[in-house]
This record gives sequence, structure tokens and C-alpha cells, in this order.
Amino acid sequence: MALADKYTLKNLKTDFPTDDACLEAVFESLHTKDCSCGGTYSKISGRKQYQCSLCRFQIAPTAGTIFHKSDTPLTYWFHAIFLFSNAKSGISAKELERQIGVTYKTAWRMLKLIREALHQKPRLGEPDPEPLGGDVEMDETYFGGRAKAGRNNENLSAAMKKKSVIIGAVERGGTIRAEVSPTAKAKRIGSFLKRNVRPEGTRLFTDESNRYDRTASGYDRHTVNHGRKEYVRGEAHVNTMEAFWSHVKRSIDGTHKHVSRRHLQAYVDGFVFHRNNRHSDTRRFAALLGTLLASRPLGIRPYWRLPYQA
Repeated sequence: MALADKYTLKNLKTDFPTDDACLEAVFESLHTKDCSCGGTYSKISGRKQYQCSLCRFQIAPTAGTIFHKSDTPLTYWFHAIFLFSNAKSGISAKELERQIGVTYKTAWRMLKLIREALHQKPRLGEPDPEPLGGDVEMDETYFGGRAKAGRNNENLSAAMKKKSVIIGAVERGGTIRAEVSPTAKAKRIGSFLKRNVRPEGTRLFTDESNRYDRTASGYDRHTVNHGRKEYVRGEAHVNTMEAFWSHVKRSIDGTHKHVSRRHLQAYVDGFVFHRNNRHSDTRRFAALLGTLLASRPLGIRPYWRLPYQA
């Protein structure tokens, strides 16, 4: 990675040294200094608000963002965003608590809001993301669960029901999509496939699972037979997807120890974000900050109309 692509703590402190600098960045990302009345906005001393020089209209830049009504200094927030951006194997709330000196509850809430903003589904009124194409690998994995199948797999069915299912697809040389699913049935796999992978001009690589026999009709499908220990045959393999699953599971085991099914999608979204923005620390931090400013916590309606462009 080139030096220009790296983003270190030194860069963070240079770009955002104070709370006012952070607030200025938030304001410039969401608003313009020119008011419609002809005046200009300037910060009100001692407050997190800007006021027009003519009509005296006031704007609170943090309203409607993840910083909304937060007493935590913005420099702490930006430090947390920096740590999350650079933690490719994840960062736990306890680690964030130790790093920036906040309470565990505050650290947990900060990370929760960051992960929720990374959810892949578009908001109301936004277009669906461009589907994957070209050479696409698709696979599903099972995560978690404490039940054991038994010596002769007599309890295998009950053990599998306690696990969470994650379906994913990756475009070779491109981006990845992953979604927690209630089941691994063909209907769910087919729904994910049609929403995320276009059939025209796409080579679809999967394993020999019969769940794809009908759902992948219309796709140029190529398979490998894992049951016969076949993992690569020419260009046919799902090793890119398998490597992602391996990274997610080992990162959660090593960093978070335990993740409930309720919050699993948010954690998966975090790993997807890091994988899709893996080439540059600087661009990843800018993309994360832009995503956080463009999103909003549930129940909060923003009054701006200009989304942040990273």
C-alpha cells in the first residue's frame, strides 16, 4: 500500500484536531455556508450550531446524524470512526473503551450506530445498488450454535437449526454482498441471487448443492464438488467466498468472542465494508465518514437534502 493510501493517527489529529474542526467537517459535508436569504452561516461560540448573518436562522449540523444529542466529544467520535475503519478484523466495545477512555455503554452504542449505518439495503427513495456481474462466486455458510450433532450425527438436524445462515456472493476483482438469512432453503438463496447478481453475461460459480438447480436457471453456472474433495477445476471455484467466511469467523472468535443472531447482520456488514474498501486506508476512512453522515438513526428525520459525497 502506497504511503498516500495510508491513514494514521497522525493524519487524524492533523485533519480533525478539535471538536470545532470536526463540527466544521460535518457542516460542510451536509450544508453550504451560503444561506438562501443572501447571508452566510458562521459558528455560534460555545454551541454546536451555526447561524445565518442576516435571517438569523440556525442549523445544528449533528442533528439527524449518529452524533445527534450525544454528549461525547466529536474528537472521540472521529477517533472511534478511525479505529473502526482501520480494524479489519473488527474492534470490540471493550477495546474502544480502553482506547478513547469512555464507558463501556458509550463505546458499545458508538460501535452499534456505526455498524447500523453500513447496512447494505438502500433507504426509501434510493436506487438499488448495481448487481454483481462478470465472474461471480456464491456460497452460504453456517455460523454459531452451541448444540452438538452427536457421535453419529443423530442430533445433526437440531444442531443445524441453532446455527445462523449467511448467504454471500462476490464478484472476482470487485465487491462482495452478504446477508443473514432465516434458512438456507432454495427459495431464500434464489431471492438473494436475483437481487444481487445479474444473469446477463455472468458466470456463476457455486458448489454442487442442489438448491441452485432451479434457482440458478438462466445463469451460466459452473460447479465444484466439495463432497468429492474437489475445490478447484480450471476457473471453477468458490475459494474467494470461502476465504471471506474464514476471515469473518476467525475475527469474531478472536475479537468479539460471541455475537448474537440479532446483531449478526450488523457485524457482517462491517466486514463487508472493510473488504470492499480494502485498497486504501484514506479512502476507506472517507467512505465510512461519508456513509455515517448520509445515514441517520431510526426515528430521526433530517432536514437537509444534500447527501455527503466521499
